[in-house]
Amino acid sequence: MAQRKTDRKNRQGEQTRERILEETMRLAARHGYEGTRISMVRKATGLSASSIYWHFSDKEQLIAAALEHAIGTHLQTIPTWPEFSSGEDRSAELYEQIFQWPREDFWRFGLQMAVVRPPEESPARDRFLEIRRESIDWLARWWKPSLPEQMEQRGMGSVLLGSLTFAVRDSYFLRRHAGRQFDENRITWMLALSVDAMADRLGELAGEAPIAIEGEPPAQAVECAGTQTGRRAFLQAAEDIIAEFGYDGVTVARVCERAELPASSLYWFFKDKDDLVAEVVAGAVQKWEAARLDLTGQRAQGDWTVPLRGQLRGVLEGTAAGTGILRLGLLLLLQDGNRTSPGVQSLETVMENMQSITTDWFSAVLPDTESEEQRTELAEYLSECLFRFLEGLMLSRQIDAHFWEPGLLADLLAVGLHRAAEKLLAGSAAPAGR
Repeated sequence: MAQRKTDRKNRQGEQTRERILEETMRLAARHGYEGTRISMVRKATGLSASSIYWHFSDKEQLIAAALEHAIGTHLQTIPTWPEFSSGEDRSAELYEQIFQWPREDFWRFGLQMAVVRPPEESPARDRFLEIRRESIDWLARWWKPSLPEQMEQRGMGSVLLGSLTFAVRDSYFLRRHAGRQFDENRITWMLALSVDAMADRLGELAGEAPIAIEGEPPAQAVECAGTQTGRRAFLQAAEDIIAEFGYDGVTVARVCERAELPASSLYWFFKDKDDLVAEVVAGAVQKWEAARLDLTGQRAQGDWTVPLRGQLRGVLEGTAAGTGILRLGLLLLLQDGNRTSPGVQSLETVMENMQSITTDWFSAVLPDTESEEQRTELAEYLSECLFRFLEGLMLSRQIDAHFWEPGLLADLLAVGLHRAAEKLLAGSAAPAGR
């Protein structure tokens, strides 16, 4: 029997809709929400605007549907994660199962939307945040049975471990700034060993005395618009708009409206919008550099967790207070690698210098049992792992509702990395067969 015409038309319509969604997600992952236009989708698909509007009423509905489609496809490809049972090797499970999420570009786009604070509701952003929360909740349920049953803060501790684990995932979507390429299998194994050791450390601390897992977020400094000069008013307005819409959302009209100053005044201080954004970025990069992890001069007598813990606490407390500047930098690092934006290279240089200094410190404090070449290589990998944790936690702080106690985070990170290093020096290797 010949296929009915209506069935054939419905199938063609569904195929067209799917093509629109896939092209929209590809464009959004590269250009961001504000930078994606219906005209770009029309050109990419070869369809008329009326064909696109037949399926979607506006850009917001289109991008929300594209993200939903990408998430649905993603959920069909992820592995079936096992439930944790006592006696299992958590490190192996983390390495072989939990850290094996497919790394799709739509997740980078979702993180970009999650970091900003739009003034109006965004269905696409809300859906991404829902999926992300569900994933962290699942990880918390995975961790909980492995924590001591008598642990008073077992539930909140498992959420913290879920957030730390998810921070590793999120860090993959930041532009890599290291000066060398790493063996991702080895990095993943080191991350798995570190998070596993953090879980042990959390149980130890809770067994000694009740611990503070959540802290109070510090108050943010608020500038009074009435005391700002015209130049500063425009810079502050641009920062606020980037925080709400991302870099692609900055327009002269929006900046002037927010600053309550005319466009003629803006052009008195800045050549154009790009000049204004470049100065905002330059200021953010300077503040990132001022708040960097600096271990120079820090000495360790065998156990290097003490100086590292102290430095990490200062950095984590500083990043909590400077969330606005962090948001500007993270949005730059979340951009597609094919894009060139003002300040990206400067920020990447700052990050690379931070990592190089940290590598030198690790190389100095590691035991002399290895050759200098092996010690340097291990130091490079430890530094890379540390920065992936820190950057993932910076993202988490912008997105999630929990504010984790900086002192506890610093302790877990320092001890986790130290114990992972000890296992690696003792010959620990990733499970074969991956």
